[in-house]
Amino acid sequence: MELSREEEAHKAYVKLLTGQGVSQRTLVQREFIILRLSAFLKEIPCDGSHYRQAVDRFIASIDTAEIPMVLPVVREFFSFWVRDIKAIAAMSQARLFNGAAPAAMATQDELFKHWYDLDKTAMTTAETQALEAFRHVSLVKELDPARFKERMRMAKCLLLSLRSVPHKQSHSYRQMVDRNLPLFIALGNQHAFLSMSREFYYCWRGDALQPQAQTGSHTGEIAMAA
Repeated sequence: MELSREEEAHKAYVKLLTGQGVSQRTLVQREFIILRLSAFLKEIPCDGSHYRQAVDRFIASIDTAEIPMVLPVVREFFSFWVRDIKAIAAMSQARLFNGAAPAAMATQDELFKHWYDLDKTAMTTAETQALEAFRHVSLVKELDPARFKERMRMAKCLLLSLRSVPHKQSHSYRQMVDRNLPLFIALGNQHAFLSMSREFYYCWRGDALQPQAQTGSHTGEIAMAA
């Protein structure tokens, strides 16, 4: 019997994880996540936009405590689901499939201090430009004032966290999203933060005004960015 796209991607993902020496416990945990995610992927168009929508529905259905563990898996699985061989090869070579939590995770006290100190922190010219680009992107959405203010504050929080990142790579961006996520889980607005972080990725890279012109490889990057 012919395998579905989800089953084929699942099989390839598990094969790569096994080959990279991921522990049996981690393998079982990730397989369980993929099985649940696959229920939301059935019969949808195979592209980054529909994948993100399916991921949003999946994340909305799970306990918030699971989100930090689920996010790396759904990002990695995307390349298998769309059969992006080049992306899979690149991630495999970089050994990103290690099942480990991101390094240097902040404590909740540190995250809250960072959040409440935002207004005291001066930004560089480049940071101001990135935030201004995101402001224009957000204005187009015609959000209510409270939601607009929240998105801008979240973006500044993430932007200042990215100061320590030496190169503008999607993997580094994802790590900073994950580093800050516990703060927004505690505040109860993790879904808004994840949605914001996907859009802000372009602003951080410096190509905020041209998201529709991105190539397939960039579509893959942003699909996994958050």
